[in-house]
Amino acid sequence: MNQIQRAIALVTAPLGLIFLLSEQQDLWRFIVSTELNWHKAFMPAAWGIILGAVLGLMKVDVVQKFATWMTWISTALMTFGAVGCVVIYFEHREWVFAWPTMWLFSFGLGLYLLMVMQLKFSQKSKEGK
Repeated sequence: MNQIQRAIALVTAPLGLIFLLSEQQDLWRFIVSTELNWHKAFMPAAWGIILGAVLGLMKVDVVQKFATWMTWISTALMTFGAVGCVVIYFEHREWVFAWPTMWLFSFGLGLYLLMVMQLKFSQKSKEGK
C-alpha cells in the first residue's frame, strides 16, 4: 500500500509543481487557452455529486470496489490542488492564477463525492425497499 501512495504522489506532484513554478504569463496563457473560469474550475465537484447520486439510485455498486484507489487519488489531487492554490495566491497575489490548481482540487473532490453519493443513495434506495 505504501508503494501505491508513493506512486500516486509522484504522478500528481509534478502537476502541482508545473503550475506552481509557472510565470504569470504562462499561467494566463494556459487559463485563456483552456477557457478556464470559476464555473469550469468547480464543475468536476458538481459532476461528482450528480453522477454519484445517479449511480446510487441505479444501484451500480461496482464503484465501491474501487473506493480505496479513488480515495488515494482524490486525496492526492485535493492536497496538491489546495496547497497549490494557496502557494500560487501568495506568489502572484491574484486568485485567478490559481484556477488550474483549483480545478485539480475540484477534480479530486468530485471523485470523492462520487463515491460518497453513490454509497448514500444506494443505501437509501435499499432501505426504501
